[in-house]
Amino acid sequence: MTYSLSPRQMQSLRAACDALIPSLRRDDDPHRFFATGALDLGVPERVAELIAALPNAATRNEIGQLLAALANPAANIALSGTARPFHQMSIAKREATLRRWAVSKLFLRRKAFQALKRLATFAYYTQVDEAGSSPALRGIGYPGPLSTLVVGERTLKLTEIAEDSTLDCDAVVVGSGAGGGVVAAKLAAAGKQVIVLEMGGYYAEADFTWRERDGLANLYLEGGMCQSRDLGMMILAGRALGGGTLVNYSTSFATPDGVREEWAGEHGLPQFTTAAYSRALAEVSARSGVSTAYNTPSCRDRKLAEGLQKLKLHSGLMPRNVRDCSQAEDCGYCVYGCRRGAKQSTMKTFLQDANDAGAQIVVNCQVERVTIQQGRATGVEATVRNASGTYKLRVRAKAVVVAGGSLHSPALLLRSGLSNPNIGRHLHLHPCTGVWGRFSEPVNPWGGVMQAVYSDEYANQDGRGYGVKLETAPVHPSVLLVATAWESGEQHKSLMAQYPHLTPIGLLTRDIGSGRVSLDRAGQPVVDYKVSPFDWAHIRPAIEGAAKILAAAGAEEVFSTQSRYVNWLPASQPLEGFLRRVDAADYGPLQMGFLSYHQMGSCRMGDSPRRSVVNPQNESHEVRGLFVTDASTFPSASGVNPMLTIMAIAACAGEVIVSKL
Repeated sequence: MTYSLSPRQMQSLRAACDALIPSLRRDDDPHRFFATGALDLGVPERVAELIAALPNAATRNEIGQLLAALANPAANIALSGTARPFHQMSIAKREATLRRWAVSKLFLRRKAFQALKRLATFAYYTQVDEAGSSPALRGIGYPGPLSTLVVGERTLKLTEIAEDSTLDCDAVVVGSGAGGGVVAAKLAAAGKQVIVLEMGGYYAEADFTWRERDGLANLYLEGGMCQSRDLGMMILAGRALGGGTLVNYSTSFATPDGVREEWAGEHGLPQFTTAAYSRALAEVSARSGVSTAYNTPSCRDRKLAEGLQKLKLHSGLMPRNVRDCSQAEDCGYCVYGCRRGAKQSTMKTFLQDANDAGAQIVVNCQVERVTIQQGRATGVEATVRNASGTYKLRVRAKAVVVAGGSLHSPALLLRSGLSNPNIGRHLHLHPCTGVWGRFSEPVNPWGGVMQAVYSDEYANQDGRGYGVKLETAPVHPSVLLVATAWESGEQHKSLMAQYPHLTPIGLLTRDIGSGRVSLDRAGQPVVDYKVSPFDWAHIRPAIEGAAKILAAAGAEEVFSTQSRYVNWLPASQPLEGFLRRVDAADYGPLQMGFLSYHQMGSCRMGDSPRRSVVNPQNESHEVRGLFVTDASTFPSASGVNPMLTIMAIAACAGEVIVSKL
């Protein structure tokens, strides 16, 4: 049954959207950006669609209950301090109420504000006309897709499911990203019958519109709206053939030596310090085209490099998995798929190898459970939804390889009845926040090479490899919305109007703290995660360092990623005052904005079932023939973009599985 809001709930939603994104009068408004409010673009109706599409029933119900309470005069006394429905309050009073919620000491009020703000602003800035534009996008200077050039074509042959079906194979692989793609290629090359099942669809170069709404809806988990239960962490993960490799930033770091030694010494996994693992890293790097040959810095990267150089801080060039990359301004849009076919995702490499060797691929396939008999995995049961209908699919296999990512892999194991207490625990998210600089000249933060420069100046703050890596990345409106404080409709629009002049330094934290993945009543994954005090102690110095780097690069203004608008004018204000205000605005849940681009550890590998889910050969401690080969197997956070580490682990696991079939 489709979820829908009642007329009274819609009244509250319209009132909230109108207050968050009002229609404002300005003399200088050539694109009618300020004049165009949420109601003018049908934002409440779009938000209602987004709410209905949320996979977690508890989240939908929470938002519905909030909107119902706002429509109730008695309940609204507690929420807004007024004995009348929210929609009957003046827009000034509604705005003041939302402003109080944004910075409230009460977590539930902050959560209510963020739920409404994120949905409303996301709908407003991703709503476009047939030409791919809108008054909002024109007003903030965002050009939308920069090119119509498409290079490449569909080359993978899919297995179509048009009726309830049963298939047989040697190995069924659940997931097609860095882990699933590599394992499938290894097994198929050894002559094994392989079936790859992917939750998302098949999208190739001609399918990438580079419009945010399309890219997020088609290529990302939960349409880009995946979040932790408390909304404190936005989670970006791929959901299409190729998984995260299709939409990531192409940054390709090998597993750091210190991490390899930690995993070998502390988790009983000596293979990570062997020559065999080094060969696996070299093999997957070569197939993925990893090099520093395509590193022409974007304007964002040049600002970062300039600040690092002036302060004499560490800097390095990003290795990237691309071939014949144009390094043009439109490269920044590859977060929504690479139209030029330069990014060497598993769709272009390992899945193609597997497919050419006879592996079957089924897309739009949700795997419900692993079938188990007498302690051995015997296959999977799934549902395929495509244009012709919805069908049940059963795959019978000698081995089951789970590579659905660190949210869906533990969810599948839990749905399948596994009882190892470590399943879903030890989740690491590389919590990422940022510090922003505003420059007098345009930076156009959406464009240029995805990532070209990084700094490890703050990456080893404890002597064990824990700390913060500094990077920059292309920023499209949906990411900027998470990072910008809202204090009023006019303030937020004025800040968004400066978008072409803004650039971030991202703070990617190697987290020692961890969270958990559990199941909701429908069997879907729910994430609980809070940044630990240990990790906060590393983030704070990196905030200070990033502010100094931006100032050294010439930023006229610097601001934090917090619910309060905390800024610094380097030419006229002391840094210490800015840092005191950052501390006063606090770092707790929904007080500082966080994104996770990397999810790891929820089915971690180890030498004992007391502290891990899979053994050193990636096989489940409790079910024979069941393997996990994605980032969920990481014993701890990698501290770097995890793609190559996943691939190397999967390559080693593939050889083990071949030997057991």
